[in-house]
Amino acid sequence: MLPRQSTLSHRRNWLKLAVASCLTPSIANAQEPKPDDLTAIDTHGEKVGLPKFQRTQTAHFLAIGDASSAFRAAALNACEKMADDFLVHLRTKGFDQLAFPKKRMTVVTLASGASYAAYTGETADLVVGGHYEVDTNRLVMFDFRGNRAEVGAAAERINSFVLFHETSHQLTFNMGLLNPKGDVPLFISEGLATYGEVWRPNDKGRVGQVDRERLQGLPASSKGLRDAWIPLATLFKDDEQLRAKETQQIGYAQAWAFIHSQMKSPDRTPKLRAYLAAIHERTDSSKRVEDATKHFGDLTKLDATLRAYVRKPIGM
Repeated sequence: MLPRQSTLSHRRNWLKLAVASCLTPSIANAQEPKPDDLTAIDTHGEKVGLPKFQRTQTAHFLAIGDASSAFRAAALNACEKMADDFLVHLRTKGFDQLAFPKKRMTVVTLASGASYAAYTGETADLVVGGHYEVDTNRLVMFDFRGNRAEVGAAAERINSFVLFHETSHQLTFNMGLLNPKGDVPLFISEGLATYGEVWRPNDKGRVGQVDRERLQGLPASSKGLRDAWIPLATLFKDDEQLRAKETQQIGYAQAWAFIHSQMKSPDRTPKLRAYLAAIHERTDSSKRVEDATKHFGDLTKLDATLRAYVRKPIGM
């Protein structure tokens, strides 16, 4: 899901694809989110008529909402395992400065699509399973098992897809990789989220594996790929390419491929590290293409390289 500021104006249909130790020690006594923040969530839930919200916490996360206690516990257990693996993986790529935040990250866990609609103030939409709010630092999701009549046996699969995509967003903005107050192209933030979304418990999926579902968003033929391809300069500059329904699927696929190709190559990963460090404090979006060109080279040439990469990504 697109990382949001505080509104719910940007929607996307990426769930349609889903449906068809160098680690810092765990902080057992991590601080809770600010009490007034949790109170605000409780108050909002009451205001929109949802049952009294309950809470569950683990070392680095706190879940709050009307979802069942079993769902809250399972979601946070998965978040913890995924977060551990995500941090270890990024450190193996040279991102040595990353660490868990001192305060627990908030996950609003809702019981169903109806609860999600009430909480967000929008009509229930089963192709939007959750979102991450950058300015409030909240991950908001619902249990698709409450909508089995609509999605059937895919409920658990969609729960995982949503949870790990949005958790990837939350981790990148909380571990120090991205600056929530900076200017981050959606192409980059979504690329990192899709890079992490493939993770699954019990070694069923590891951070950085080939995201086959994202690749389904690309045209099958070489000519179709050339015709539909969005120039990298455009993706760095224009966030709307990842918001517009017409270009969303290929935009997300290209975002995944870009980050995956950078992470996979020992020669390219330092360039990605340098780029992310350079934009960390940047707030001016006018320098986006200039920064990208400085660190990744000629973006037109990189377009051709990346098109070849998605035709046969490493691991396919």
